[in-house]
Amino acid sequence: MKKWTIRILVLLFLLTGSACSQSVPPAEGEETLLVQGESGGPENLPPAFDPVVPAAEAVDPQWFADAAFVGDSVSVMLENYNTSTGRLGSPAFFCSVSLSQTNALSYQAGNARLPEYPKGSGQHPLVADGIASAGAKKVYLMLGMNCIAGGVDRASQDLVTLVDQILAKSPEAAIFIQSVTPMTADSPRADDALNNGTIQAFNERMRQICQEKQWYFVNVAEAVSDENGFLRSEFSGDRAMGIHFNYDGAAAWADYLLTHVPQALK
Repeated sequence: MKKWTIRILVLLFLLTGSACSQSVPPAEGEETLLVQGESGGPENLPPAFDPVVPAAEAVDPQWFADAAFVGDSVSVMLENYNTSTGRLGSPAFFCSVSLSQTNALSYQAGNARLPEYPKGSGQHPLVADGIASAGAKKVYLMLGMNCIAGGVDRASQDLVTLVDQILAKSPEAAIFIQSVTPMTADSPRADDALNNGTIQAFNERMRQICQEKQWYFVNVAEAVSDENGFLRSEFSGDRAMGIHFNYDGAAAWADYLLTHVPQALK
């Protein structure tokens, strides 16, 4: 009898231990821990947004039919080139000599420094108003050459403010920040305040902002730079400043745009 009693007690003990080893679901209200991946972050989360648009197969030029380009005298050459060739289809251009994000914010509508729109109308609306009037769904901006000498922080913040104004009037527009293109190695305009180092610092700051804002960053500078980071001499259209493009430079720029379109927008 004692043997059977001992055997029953041993069996009950083993069954109790087995039950304790099984996982128990958390009680109501208790939180479960996320499974951590090797990187330390939660698994199965989408990758961080990369603003830099990679190379891809060229799109049809009419992809740019609902695009708007905003820029200074550097971009004026792209506008002139496209007017002659139609390489980028039929986008709207809001480009003018000496335009910057800073003076675009401080000048009132009608000031001659703002781009004329519609062309031939004699009207110079604020950039955000002109883009909204054009119905643009994609907005490309290259601004900075005329103001980054005054400080990268202010220039980048002013560009963010300008984009915010554009999005307030055109909330569905995709934003593309184009990197400011470099100066030639022998640019007479280069000094302590405006030089390729300043340009690169501004571009890097805007790339960071694009990542934060989930705007696209189109690194046009890489298409027109030589091995040392200067504007290729064969693409330079002015010896007086070493900043502006000739038609060959504009063609390289246009080709880069055609082959750097986000897959999500095709």
